[in-house]
Amino acid sequence: MPATRAEASQRVRDAIVAATVRIVAREGVAAVTHRRVAAEAGVALSSTTWHYATKADILEAALVWTAEHEVASIAAIADRLTGFDVAAWADELADWLLAQLGEERELTVALYRLQAELLGSEGALAVHRQWGRGLRALGDRVLGEAATVDVRLVIAALDGLRMSALASGVADRDWVRAAVRRQLEALLA
Repeated sequence: MPATRAEASQRVRDAIVAATVRIVAREGVAAVTHRRVAAEAGVALSSTTWHYATKADILEAALVWTAEHEVASIAAIADRLTGFDVAAWADELADWLLAQLGEERELTVALYRLQAELLGSEGALAVHRQWGRGLRALGDRVLGEAATVDVRLVIAALDGLRMSALASGVADRDWVRAAVRRQLEALLA
């Protein structure tokens, strides 16, 4: 059955966003142009400008995609675990963090580069508010009515570990596991 026009259009948008993430991860935000994204995505240049009028629009769409991916990944952990057990959550979050530094490194690098580039823009602020609401909802689901400060501290601590390990190039499994467990115990136990 042939795809509808809307489905075909969505596939093109998805290809453009995925191409943008790859370019940003490999070469940085400065390398993103409509022409470059079109070539990477295997779509016509007119498709990139039709769907995303400006470079900022493409970058914001890539930031939205990376944020949604992160919330979905953590939601999958919440789906697997019942209730809140510090040890179980520490193990799962350590695995997630190690994946962010390993097989999903490209996505993680792109996420940080996009955040830095779009910092303070109205679109990025809206993305971060939505991202925060998504993570907060997961925190409430897992911890019950968790204190906002607790959820934000856990997120900030994990983000700090991820950035530190990414920047240093060190992803020692044992250290990451111990660090995540210690953070969760200190913040939530």
